[in-house]
Amino acid sequence: MSRPVSLTIAVVLQWVAAIVAAVSGFDLIAAAYSMSSQGVADEVEVALVNQGVTDVSGHFVVVGVFVAGILVTAIALVRVMAAVYLAKGRSWARILIAVLVAVNLVGGVAYLFQGYLLRASLTVVVDLVVLWLLFNARSSAYIREHSPA
Repeated sequence: MSRPVSLTIAVVLQWVAAIVAAVSGFDLIAAAYSMSSQGVADEVEVALVNQGVTDVSGHFVVVGVFVAGILVTAIALVRVMAAVYLAKGRSWARILIAVLVAVNLVGGVAYLFQGYLLRASLTVVVDLVVLWLLFNARSSAYIREHSPA
């Protein structure tokens, strides 16, 4: 059985998601570097103190942005690996991608409560389509045939 179009579309969407995540991760890393080299950490600390927050330093915020960038970049690499194995019909890759999509779906619903109606709608619709592409009858049959028992 050849790979169904629905699964191929899901694989392509994972590559797109991986590219977006990689760009976002590198952007966060670059922002952290820029923040640390331009003294933004000190300005953030002053702003925090002015808000009455004294238990968080500005440098901690910069480190947090850097760590977030590393994590987002790592998720991009995981998406690439999962997309490669999803294309081969591996069941574990489908489950991993479904978990990542479900987490993203929760984020999409959170956008709704923050007032980002268009972004929320787009995120939720795309995530539901990806889940359908992963678990429809043709995709499931292909994965059953190509996953080791």
